[in-house]
Amino acid sequence: MSFSFSPGLGPRNAISRFGQEGTDGRFFNKNVVLGMLEFIRPYGQRMVIAAILMILAAGFTLLAPYLIKVAIDDYIAVGNHHGLTQMAVLIILAYLGLYFTTMGQQYLLGWTSQRVLADVRETMMRHLQDLSLSYYDRTIIGVTVSRVINDVSVINKLLTQGLLSLIGDLLVLVGIIITMIMMSPRLALLTFAVLPLMVLATYSFSVKAKEAFRLTRKRVAELVGNLAETINGIRVVQAFAQENAIERRFEEVNDANRQAHLEAMRLSFVFLPTIEFLGVLATAVVLYWGGRAVAAGEVTLGVMVAFMAYVTRFFQPVQELSQIYTTMQSAMAGGEQVIKLLNTPPDVLDSPNAGEMPPIQGHIQLKNVTFKYTANGPEILHHINLEVAPGQTVALVGPTGAGKTTIANLIARFYEA
Repeated sequence: MSFSFSPGLGPRNAISRFGQEGTDGRFFNKNVVLGMLEFIRPYGQRMVIAAILMILAAGFTLLAPYLIKVAIDDYIAVGNHHGLTQMAVLIILAYLGLYFTTMGQQYLLGWTSQRVLADVRETMMRHLQDLSLSYYDRTIIGVTVSRVINDVSVINKLLTQGLLSLIGDLLVLVGIIITMIMMSPRLALLTFAVLPLMVLATYSFSVKAKEAFRLTRKRVAELVGNLAETINGIRVVQAFAQENAIERRFEEVNDANRQAHLEAMRLSFVFLPTIEFLGVLATAVVLYWGGRAVAAGEVTLGVMVAFMAYVTRFFQPVQELSQIYTTMQSAMAGGEQVIKLLNTPPDVLDSPNAGEMPPIQGHIQLKNVTFKYTANGPEILHHINLEVAPGQTVALVGPTGAGKTTIANLIARFYEA
């Protein structure tokens, strides 16, 4: 028997692989979404109700400013107190409808989110117990913990809340555009003059954010891997008094992680105020040109007030959409690895036509067994022949690395020879 250490099996190599595991950079990965939607399917009824409430909430959001416009033009301007009272009641009812539909939607999404989160983690836990030891040879503990805790949480947030929010924000945006054009096409076009700037800012942010979030995920992976390796080998670290060297190495990894997150945060801190500034700019356009149009009798005061309200609501969904974009980037990055883990088959499987194991007599026989831990790694055992009769005691003696543990693992079928 002979043994040689296999390159690529150590924790440092696993850390390197984990840090370099990436995504293909796609904004939307159909395989990830379809794979995770299977966990939402059992709660489809609640998600449908949440979607209906989301549509109603979008409708109430669009209705309230229009009712204010009607109240100003049709009742305040002519001194109709009775009609104004009725309109005030309708406005209150519209905001109450918005409150209750939003509350119901958030409750259903929160409840479903926690159930799906628990289901995914339980499924991953069962699958992790089914995987062969070879999986854990090439994957450090910190990686697996990150998959089950961090990646699953981000994916769940996207699927149960982000996608519905995305649809709701798009409905509000489209509804606001249509309503503004119907009330005053000229003032609407002047308001939308800032849209090219908004599109340019969003595109520039998305391009830079894609790389920034991939880098943050890589740095987090390296940080988790470094910490797991250090804790796992703490006996060796203390035995050889390497605390200072380990601390310096951790500081380097930690600093790189901090810099990556600061860069991602910087992009968000620049993008969000830019959107807010464009919103203020659009409001100024409405106030100036709308005021002149009201003075010239081209539009009513109610239309200008409604435009002011719609402009404020127009840029709120844009900001939320940018946040959903960052969530989707993180979810797609982690989702690929979660799906990959769930689709990883055990290396040790029974044949489809395997029969029941007969009563074990304790007869062990190895015939010309050659074994290596990885397909591209070196051979650990070379043509081993061994037979142990029932009741016989055999001692495997040899230096460290001779292959004693490997033979024991093969006998227990922790690995497939």
